[in-house]
Amino acid sequence: MKRFVQIKKPQISPQISSIVHETIQYSPIILHATVDQAQPVGHKRTFVEHAHDLYHIAIYTKGDGEYSVEGRYHPAPPGTCVLIHPGQRHDFASHWRDSVYSEITFAYESPEAKPLCISFEELLSLHTGVDISLLDNIVLPMDQMYVLRNLLMMATDHLNSADPLSQYHGQHDLTMIFNFLIGTAISAEQKMFSQTRFERAKGYIEEHYFEQISIDELAKMAGVSKGYFFRKFKKQFGISPLAHRQLIRIEAAKTLLKTTTLRCNEIAWQVGFSDVYFFHRIFKKHIGITPIQFRKTN
Repeated sequence: MKRFVQIKKPQISPQISSIVHETIQYSPIILHATVDQAQPVGHKRTFVEHAHDLYHIAIYTKGDGEYSVEGRYHPAPPGTCVLIHPGQRHDFASHWRDSVYSEITFAYESPEAKPLCISFEELLSLHTGVDISLLDNIVLPMDQMYVLRNLLMMATDHLNSADPLSQYHGQHDLTMIFNFLIGTAISAEQKMFSQTRFERAKGYIEEHYFEQISIDELAKMAGVSKGYFFRKFKKQFGISPLAHRQLIRIEAAKTLLKTTTLRCNEIAWQVGFSDVYFFHRIFKKHIGITPIQFRKTN
């Protein structure tokens, strides 16, 4: 087990993770960190449900113990990530059993040593400038569980170092842990909202396939940057936005070829192709035959 305990409060705290809440600036002070703790350690008052003006980030890596929050016990299988904010009653020790966990404990204080007492969601929202909504019960997959554990180990090693920059490195590690939480522990509702925005853009393409829609316009609809929209759309649907529009146009052209007597150049124009030769080339690429051949066989 690796362990760090803050013995003496630094005279000058690094400012890299400072935040402002209601016009007051607060800086983090890391009080305690531990890696692979296999038995309860601490004052006996912490062996029952208690509350204080501190934040905890804990990740369970072994065992089948339980932890409590606000009077309710929850199972703690490997991968369980627990976030505790100031004033929140909690107990990690009473039902420990064979658990092993790693954690970091910290506070945010003003220059007058006034603690910041807001929820984890509010804290991360202040850091990002974006509303963050966290799951009530976070269970990480194995690979992410070890990523968080290793981040906690790195913070513990830095904080135990005699390097004058140890506090700076520790706060930098804390920021990396925040980044990890933001990236992996957002709520299912947020994930669904993000997914819905891209589905809405996909639906818009399908309804307006014959129009000249730019990636910039679609990205604005989804509320993201052009590059992010392109990457996320392709990851979610397995095809790029423009390639998806092209397929929709080809399907529409096939329908018109089968059900109307319109000439190929008229069909090309109706489905959104301004160049009939390009239409012929793309049609053959996807269908394997020319539009005229397709009409004859259908």
